[in-house]
Amino acid sequence: MKIGFDITELYVAQAGVFYYRYHLLRALLQLEPPNHEFCLIDYYPIHGGWLERPEVETLTAPHARTYHVRGLRHRKLARLWFLQKPGLVQVARGIDSVLSVSWGKLAQQVMANKLTDQLQGVDIFHTSDVLSFAPPGIKTVTTIHDMTTLLFPEHHTQETIALQEEKFRFAREKADAIIAVSESTKRDIVRLLGIEPARIHVVYEGVDPAFCPLPAEVVAAGLAQYDLSPDGYILHVGTVEPRKNLVRLVQAYGAVWRQRPYATPPLVLAGATGWFFREVFDQIEKLGLTEQVKFIGRVDDADLPALYNGALFLAYPSLYEGFGLPVLEAMACGTAVLTSNVSSLPEIVGQAGVYVEPGDVQSITDGLLLLLDDALLRRELADKGLARAKDFTWRKAAEETTAVYAHLIHEES
Repeated sequence: MKIGFDITELYVAQAGVFYYRYHLLRALLQLEPPNHEFCLIDYYPIHGGWLERPEVETLTAPHARTYHVRGLRHRKLARLWFLQKPGLVQVARGIDSVLSVSWGKLAQQVMANKLTDQLQGVDIFHTSDVLSFAPPGIKTVTTIHDMTTLLFPEHHTQETIALQEEKFRFAREKADAIIAVSESTKRDIVRLLGIEPARIHVVYEGVDPAFCPLPAEVVAAGLAQYDLSPDGYILHVGTVEPRKNLVRLVQAYGAVWRQRPYATPPLVLAGATGWFFREVFDQIEKLGLTEQVKFIGRVDDADLPALYNGALFLAYPSLYEGFGLPVLEAMACGTAVLTSNVSSLPEIVGQAGVYVEPGDVQSITDGLLLLLDDALLRRELADKGLARAKDFTWRKAAEETTAVYAHLIHEES
């Protein structure tokens, strides 16, 4: 089987979407024996080479070839730096409004021609969020991570909503198979997009082996750079954006701290700022928690295992997840988890967590107090989490993804 796989997304994606595509492809290339040939497609005009991703260059194998495909970029004059002047930018926007549709169609046609030529002889093409393309005569697979732009449009920018609308339209009308990263996401796809369940295959994400219990001295050394001590903080990992429900988490933490100011460890927020993040920091200031809530920003991947290992527990009361990678990473490190009783989270965590109602600050408060006060419960949940995390590997995800490809080929024959 010759598999086409889009890697364009690896040059533009952030956080979980990048993590998924990178680790899935790496696992696909490492499958033994190497029975399949891979054609890795980078459609250069989509990203223009503005972001360096050296880790992408490590995705190599004797049975894989990478093609950097040139084409026509859909440009807008109003975005050019030398036109960012009063008067000029308005003229540029006027020209864009006239030419945008025609230029976009031309760019799409050039892309179709280029990719059709490059994908000759391929049996399956696995598309991405940024490259929704169905080559003529080739079976097409796409992955849907979540349905948040339809469920929580108020939490997203218009640009993100438009991009996902295009992706959903492609999935509904052109994709031969859809991979959902959880049963919860599959149910949402069926309900919101009206796609028949038989076209949707659930393949869980995996957890990198680096997320595991670490020796105490390794943990202490990793935490020192953040001025943290083992078992001395509550941890949240994720982009600071409305869907992560951090305003309510901060409010619940504030309620706990007011009850027991000398017995409540700090709350550490690890992750980059996303859209509409300001409200979280406003809430921290309003509640007088600037000393108790510590924002450490985006953390290098190499530092994350130590952060999870050193945490008293992970607090992750998200409003919605398509999968929920941070809870799995925490479990794999032997750290107890507090999470929401909605979407995919109970599916991933199973019996290894304390569940809260994400819309109820008192429920989150009660969950925090329960885990703070019960060391035996934390240990029990940590042990259960370690055992459950073993079910989620990238090798298993790669094998099941390959099975989806093979199913499509078998159907055709």
